[in-house]
Amino acid sequence: MKDGIKSISIGVAGGIGAGLIGIGGGIIMIPGMILFLGLSQHKAQATSLAAIAPLALISAIVYNSYGNLNIYLACLLSIGGMVGAYIGSSLMPHVNAVILKRILALLCIITALKMGGVF
Repeated sequence: MKDGIKSISIGVAGGIGAGLIGIGGGIIMIPGMILFLGLSQHKAQATSLAAIAPLALISAIVYNSYGNLNIYLACLLSIGGMVGAYIGSSLMPHVNAVILKRILALLCIITALKMGGVF
């Protein structure tokens, strides 16, 4: 039961992140599952991907109701994203967990610096 509450709490945090600023899976849910549920890096990444699909759909529906969704662009991004997801998920089992953690951390840092106007 304790893991159920932790899992739901991580999901709520990921859902708020997804709905509010378009993040949730990689930045919130993966570290949460590793730190609080003891999942491996590989399992947390795969689980996050499965969980983020419904979060993204709900968020997109709400954003669309406010007129903030470009469906044409979303479709184009989805085509590229599906190809990239297949390639990335096929490669992921062959990459060491430490390397995966470092890649995720580096991308989060670069994104934060770029969005913060540092470069």
